[in-house]
Order: sequence, then C-alpha cells, then structure tokens
Amino acid sequence: MDIFYFILIILGLVAIMYLLIRFEKKTKQKYKKIAYSLLDTVKPGPQEIKDTIKGLRLYGGRWLKDKECYQLVERLQVKYDSLYE
Repeated sequence: MDIFYFILIILGLVAIMYLLIRFEKKTKQKYKKIAYSLLDTVKPGPQEIKDTIKGLRLYGGRWLKDKECYQLVERLQVKYDSLYE
C-alpha cells in the first residue's frame, strides 16, 4: 500500500509540473503579443514598455533562452530610447 501512495504522490507532482510549464508558456505568449503591439504603436506609454521588458526577461528563460524574447527586448529598448531619452 505504501508503494501506491508513493506512485500517487509522484504522479501528482508530475501533473503540477505540467500545469506550471503550461501556465508559463501561456504567460510568455501574452507578453510577446503585448511586445509586438507596442512595437506597432506609434507612441506607447513608457511604463507599458518597461513592464513588458521585465516580463519578457522573466519568461524568456534562464537556461534555455528564447531568442525571440531577447530580440523583442532589444527592439523595445531601442524604441524606448528613441522616444523617451
């Protein structure tokens, strides 16, 4: 019976990891959409750009870096520098 509980706990942890990865991907896609819309906007707000850059850096990956996120960060920084500095 102990082995049954152990397997049940392991399956629960795997399910939680799956859900966390899924939520993280969904959030990263949200920040990417916001970044593309800010790049298309003529004069976006400075706080929106800063928050989007923070989100892209956070969800861009620590070990497996998403190149698209980092390119969006660079493009947003260039746009912010050209508009507000």
